[in-house]
Amino acid sequence: MAQNRTLQFIGYAYGNTPVSLTAQINGTQVFSGEVSTIDTDIPPPPIDLSSAPALFTVADSSLFPTDFSGSYPMTLTVTGGYGIVTENVLSNYMSNKTFAQLYDSSINGTTLTVGSLTDGTIEPGQAVRGIGVAAGTTIVSGSGSTWTVNNSQTVGPISMYASSVIPGNATGFLDCYQNYPVNDPRSNVVIDGVAKTPISRPPNGTWTWAVNNGSTLTCDLTVSLGNVG
Repeated sequence: MAQNRTLQFIGYAYGNTPVSLTAQINGTQVFSGEVSTIDTDIPPPPIDLSSAPALFTVADSSLFPTDFSGSYPMTLTVTGGYGIVTENVLSNYMSNKTFAQLYDSSINGTTLTVGSLTDGTIEPGQAVRGIGVAAGTTIVSGSGSTWTVNNSQTVGPISMYASSVIPGNATGFLDCYQNYPVNDPRSNVVIDGVAKTPISRPPNGTWTWAVNNGSTLTCDLTVSLGNVG
């Protein structure tokens, strides 16, 4: 059965007077009110938002049941203070996906030898895929370049892909949009009528947007399919 999801919009508000936000998604007002404000001017980029709180929350929203996957138009208007800096959007009931790309790697018996790890992290429980790799092969244990898998076979050296999916829950919050390598949920971003084109992808796949007092950000907000454990 589908569950309504809660979205957290991450960022900081700055000013020597309170900052208020008004947010609409698909024509529905989902938030309007003051947010916690830091009594300083907006700092110059880059701004570290890795520990930033939720600027505002859209709780138990029927707009985003766990069986929804798609985009809605969104507007976010800032009033008071100096403005906000916002980055990611998190959701509950999202899968926790792990992945690893292995190059020049082999399986002999139940030993997986990794030639090089080109991206991601290898973890026990990940399914291993590649040309000639037996269906249902998973990583049991190991570290570094030597790992143990469940199925005995002889494969490689070839390129392999290892991944796992951990179902979501009501209290865990992860990226609302999960799409390697770019996980940015906002596209077609316009601030005060000016289209914004990011120059390059940041390491975590999410861009940072500064919206000043009196300004409005519009975008398409994309939310991936949920996963109920």
